[in-house]
Amino acid sequence: MQAQSTDTKTFQLTQNGQLLGELIYQNLFSFKAEIRLANGESYAIRPIGIFSTRMAVTKDGAELASLTMNWLGQVVLMVRQTQEYVLKAPLFQGKYVLENQDGELIIQYDPTFNCRQFNYKYDISYKAAAENNFLVLLGVYGATYYIATMSGATAGLI
Repeated sequence: MQAQSTDTKTFQLTQNGQLLGELIYQNLFSFKAEIRLANGESYAIRPIGIFSTRMAVTKDGAELASLTMNWLGQVVLMVRQTQEYVLKAPLFQGKYVLENQDGELIIQYDPTFNCRQFNYKYDISYKAAAENNFLVLLGVYGATYYIATMSGATAGLI
């Protein structure tokens, strides 16, 4: 499975050449985005709060998930207020891992940055239990959020 940025705003999630979903940012310097799955489902991601430290994921106006960065530099994904996942970037490993509440590895994202085209590609591996395209794309959003936050690229932007 791969998530490839096709332009400065869009990531396409594919497996064996089949489009599974897209993550589409409102613009280049925004945390506002939309997740569109191949089955037609659509989710909105919006920053919440004065400093946009929390991201709310909604479908038809109802909040389904949220993302926040904790003091350890990890992105915490809370899905339906019952399932918690943590996106970590282990030091010197060049990858991102999504773990469940028990610390089990669920999804691994191996990023590749193409400086000529100025885009990212994530090679994604996952456990069969995590075969959820919404969660996979939410992890791509979390990894991109982590990169932007840690690089200071979004300083002063909402």
